[in-house]
Amino acid sequence: MSYTILDFKPDTALLNPRFDGYKLRLADSEDTTSVYSLESEAVSPQKLPSSTPLSYDEASFRVHYNHLFIGPRDSTFIYIDTAGVTHMVYVDKHSPLQMIALFAIPQKESDSALAGYPGAYTLSENLILLFDGIESAYVIQRLSAAKGSEQWSAIGLFGIGPGPMAAGPTEPQAWRRMYSILGAALVREAGQILIRLHVCYRIDRTAETATGLSGSRGIGACPSLALPGVAVSRQQTPPPFCVVAVEVDLSQLVSTSDLQAAQPYTPATLNARTVHTLRSRAIPVYCEYTADDMYVLGVRDGVEQDDTESASRPHSPSEASLSAVLPCIPDLYYWSQTSSDVTMCMELPVNVDAKQIQCVLTRGAITLQFNEVPECEAKYGLDHTMLCDEIVADDSVWTIENGRLLTLYLQKVHEGARWPTLFSKDDGVLETMDPNEFAVIRERLQRLTSDSFDTRRPAGMPTMALATEEVDQDSDELEQESSSVVFSVRDWRTGLASASSVAGSPGWLCPSFSRPLGQRQGNELPPVCLRFDVDGTVFGFNGATHANSNADASICPRHWGTFAALSYIQASKREKRFMYVDPDMTVAVLAETQRRIYIYHQVDSADSSTAAQSVVDLGGATVTGETEEVLGIQLSGRMLVVLRERSICTVNLDRC
Repeated sequence: MSYTILDFKPDTALLNPRFDGYKLRLADSEDTTSVYSLESEAVSPQKLPSSTPLSYDEASFRVHYNHLFIGPRDSTFIYIDTAGVTHMVYVDKHSPLQMIALFAIPQKESDSALAGYPGAYTLSENLILLFDGIESAYVIQRLSAAKGSEQWSAIGLFGIGPGPMAAGPTEPQAWRRMYSILGAALVREAGQILIRLHVCYRIDRTAETATGLSGSRGIGACPSLALPGVAVSRQQTPPPFCVVAVEVDLSQLVSTSDLQAAQPYTPATLNARTVHTLRSRAIPVYCEYTADDMYVLGVRDGVEQDDTESASRPHSPSEASLSAVLPCIPDLYYWSQTSSDVTMCMELPVNVDAKQIQCVLTRGAITLQFNEVPECEAKYGLDHTMLCDEIVADDSVWTIENGRLLTLYLQKVHEGARWPTLFSKDDGVLETMDPNEFAVIRERLQRLTSDSFDTRRPAGMPTMALATEEVDQDSDELEQESSSVVFSVRDWRTGLASASSVAGSPGWLCPSFSRPLGQRQGNELPPVCLRFDVDGTVFGFNGATHANSNADASICPRHWGTFAALSYIQASKREKRFMYVDPDMTVAVLAETQRRIYIYHQVDSADSSTAAQSVVDLGGATVTGETEEVLGIQLSGRMLVVLRERSICTVNLDRC
């Protein structure tokens, strides 16, 4: 099988260098917005205490989790209330909203899973997959189809957690995981009806170390090193995430008529098996399935192959030349940064004289050699290893103290630019964070949490330090705006990639609203919005029709259109909670945590210098008069649907 590169190069014909900005178009909230009280318990996602050992990526995932899900029919949406009851909402701009209860998810606690967020994943017009947010999934089926009085019943259930789906190293049951379902699809294969889904959870290597499961760490051992004014965490390797491909057999389920005759029906225990597993440095931001046993995965910093993929594909010459090879050196150094410089420290295993060290600093790379010191050369030697960004070589120096502490002081060329990693290829070593900076992030997390939850960490185990991507000082939210997402096309059976994007592709900006299943055409996958300079460029995934694509590629990205200056504008907004683009390229929507929704309209023509911006203020649009948090947002034609804690709002885009 040939290996191809997914080219996310923007089409210059779809960029508008003459664009000057958006002009405010005032929208009358009373004329454009309708508010409906929830006919159920409130939607109040369970919060975790600030001491919960979440990674930065997990915290960001929770902040931006969309609690409003696509329903099984056009203009229907699903939400799950605090009591675990699943509700479907019918949206029609010519009549009031209708809400019906579908199924009550059994509420329980688990000793092996943290409380994640529940989810609903439409499989077909008659099947929905529900996840309780802990470790159980339910398949519910429609029994009657009368609009407004539908009946649904659970026909099967399966477990997600430390059972047949568990992957990665053995861990103590006391160490609790938080599971997420990335996506699910219904397929028919050789007479079988199957659900295909991906589950993601974090593997905590610290738990292994704390319980002695990892044995001798050897090269990965964290040396004891004190840096002036810096809090040193002994956990430097970021915990990788395990992405598990799961297949569930529905072939033995009873028919609808049998279900109706057997009410109440006891759900069958379904056979769920692991197909393959992958490792990644982050929770995937994109997971979609094709009709030909393939899927597209988008992950920040890409996928790290798991042991189950021992028969890895050969790398093409073009791929091999894309980045320099970095030695495997986890936990061999500490590093920190300011706005103007980067400091890297190593504690060497033996005494070394300065004359035995040869350190060459260039604008973009480090070469480090230890003459006649094999103990250091094998572990710490660097051969023209590329840095994350450029440095001023003449102003950068290195020192050796007491023959053991080697320190490199690197002056940044681009002052103020924050480095997400020390080297261009991420080796998994987190920046050592200043305690003041760490306190700011923890304070921002505090408002999302409560202190009434037992995390059940092993005794004496430290709380995991958050990763140190830059946080927007003007935002209460957690962002990873500088991250580049690597997209890959993978085989469902093996997980092996047949195509992938590369480092240097446009950075991630936001997803698109998903179309209902009935409106998708053929092999159409939801487009994504990527950052290109100040713009938001929207790419779709199509068959090999792009002029620059490889003819053998079954899926390739194509630049559909551009929202001019969208990347620049969204960076200035406070309290960003959700951001989506319309797959029809008419609007981009940015929702704040509580009150404002910004709507950016597409330009009238390709050479227009301005476009319209509408601002909808939900501050006064509450049923109870109290402030409500925005928890989800979806698009139904020209109607924007917003889920809040105790109400649902609809915004008529034709009046904005």
